[in-house]
Amino acid sequence: MPSRGLSNDEVSDLFHRYGALLERRCRLLLRDSTHAEDALQDLLTTLLRRGEGLRDAQSPYRWLCRAADRTCLDLLRRGKHVRAAVPLDDMDPVGPAPGVDAEARCAVLESLASLDDAEQALAIMLFVDGLSQGEAAAELGVSRVTVNKRAQQLRSRLRLAEQEEEARFEEAQPS
Repeated sequence: MPSRGLSNDEVSDLFHRYGALLERRCRLLLRDSTHAEDALQDLLTTLLRRGEGLRDAQSPYRWLCRAADRTCLDLLRRGKHVRAAVPLDDMDPVGPAPGVDAEARCAVLESLASLDDAEQALAIMLFVDGLSQGEAAAELGVSRVTVNKRAQQLRSRLRLAEQEEEARFEEAQPS
């Protein structure tokens, strides 16, 4: 049976309900308003062609967030987006969700392109969305212990990247 997408009316309703939130999310992940709009259009086109999974989703917004993440990360992976040095505060003046570590969130958003697919998904869930490890485990279909181990590896990796950046900055300073 061929996959069936959503109707124009269904997509329009979703856009009116969640469009601003999804665009903010895309801007945050891509750090570029124009590319965020492109990603959102790609997402809506995908929903028209094959969005039937949304109908069965327990949480439509969470499902749309994951779909938006995949769309943005695909753009990064295909090289259709070159990260501009746009300050995070300019792209997202609202800031992190309550309970989200602002420094970890920033480190993740700066490092997305260097993470593999599984790391990207987990990093966004934990450090951008502020999901608990149990919620992330349920979303990914793995154990909480697995999420905990992967989260520790991510934290360690992000600290290393931060230390390398500081070392480069110090080397660039005149003596």
